[in-house]
Amino acid sequence: MLSLPQNVLTMKDTKVFFLKWGFVVAMTMVAAMAVSCSDDDEEDGGLLSFEVPSVYFSGAGSQTVVPFSASGVERFYISSKPQGWGDDNVVIDAVKKELTIVVPAPSEDGSVELSGTVTLSGYNAANKVKSASLFVGVVAEKSLEGPANSFIANEKNTHYSFSPVRGDGVGVEPANVGVIWQSASKLLQYVYLDENDRISFYVGADAERTDEIMRGNALIGAYDATGTLLWSWHVWTVPYDPELDVVEWNGFQLMGRNLGALDQSNASAEERLASYGLFYQWGRKDPFVGPAGYRANNGSSATIYDAENTITKLSFVESSEETGTEAYAQQHPLNFITSTSESGYDWMWNATETGWSKKNDPCPYGWRVAPAAAFRGLQLDGVPTAADDDLFGWPLTDGATSSLFMAAGRRVYLNGKIQNIYQPEPAPETIAARGNSAEEAQPWVGLYWSADAVDARKSAALYFWYDKQNATGGIAPLVSYARANGLSVRCVKE
Repeated sequence: MLSLPQNVLTMKDTKVFFLKWGFVVAMTMVAAMAVSCSDDDEEDGGLLSFEVPSVYFSGAGSQTVVPFSASGVERFYISSKPQGWGDDNVVIDAVKKELTIVVPAPSEDGSVELSGTVTLSGYNAANKVKSASLFVGVVAEKSLEGPANSFIANEKNTHYSFSPVRGDGVGVEPANVGVIWQSASKLLQYVYLDENDRISFYVGADAERTDEIMRGNALIGAYDATGTLLWSWHVWTVPYDPELDVVEWNGFQLMGRNLGALDQSNASAEERLASYGLFYQWGRKDPFVGPAGYRANNGSSATIYDAENTITKLSFVESSEETGTEAYAQQHPLNFITSTSESGYDWMWNATETGWSKKNDPCPYGWRVAPAAAFRGLQLDGVPTAADDDLFGWPLTDGATSSLFMAAGRRVYLNGKIQNIYQPEPAPETIAARGNSAEEAQPWVGLYWSADAVDARKSAALYFWYDKQNATGGIAPLVSYARANGLSVRCVKE
């Protein structure tokens, strides 16, 4: 099972501060990025660390006192602080071993930063410098609404929190929390369990689009005291409000983009890839990342990072009596469970029609996986031609309203590799024999799960395609697909 990352910490053994304007206001947040001492410190002689790794304020004039620990270190000084902060904004009390931090007033010319790092330094007996870092910032706070198995964070430089509750409303009582995977290094920062037993994290601004939140997807895990994964939640960070972007078809209101998509356009290679979103095995709440390139030529996955911000990878395990269970899937969200003839090409070993109940629905609060009825009667809005070979997506319509649907292909049920293929459902032995050659990965196929089961082993999916050989496209709104496939998902309003 997935074990607790080594750097995952809890707030329950740290001091917590609150502040409002004019009051003591800050909340501490614990994370690996705030580690302030190392094994080398001890070998070198002397230890210096903050009791809390970060503090957050509501505005200028707010202040707090942050304790620090020092052993074999003296002659303390502040070696760095945010730009524009003066000596009176960070004051050392070497006797009490405390820092008093007061947020300065903002400047009209922007020369005063309201977020940054304070570094406390001192000397050990060997006259070597020891340092500890503390992140400080004036940030917004936002409580995410649930219960749900996924959340949308859409505002930059914000401290978010949500209750550790499953999509069906059942509470989880973790001892620790941490990042399982994320699509960009340092996407989620300071993930911690706060004093109210809420899961909290911080997301900054995009490096290129500085007026927007950093875009990406991540999975946060909740662990018991032994490191066993109890539950996990998908966090979708994107400047997007689904309430303002709905498509009305067949009496349903659908999101205007795929679950996990960071864009909604097929105008460029970069936009196509960002618009794909995530893949899901039918009935599993946890997502799998899409391809490294929009053509998916070699079936390789996009890069993902673990809690230490180092590259990690998906695993592919064959369904069996042990692995083909809901419990195993819940505790192994990085494992794509491939199918066999013995499992009926389902990721679950024993047949079931439970599927995407509230407990396992991957959509955010107020949304759910689209039923098959939402896709009935849809057509391609126009017909793709040879000039559309690179689009990897097409507008679908009910005759009145159109919406772009991306053609990300699927993660194939036999090996978990990503493919865009021509045929609706090739025989398993055919896929196994021909592998994943580049010519068959072009051009494009769109596959979207519905919430409806066809029988105990297969479920209904929306399927559309462009056939390069014949320079034409087609659509089949309801096709039966093996549940071990990883397909795209569109959510509808409840």
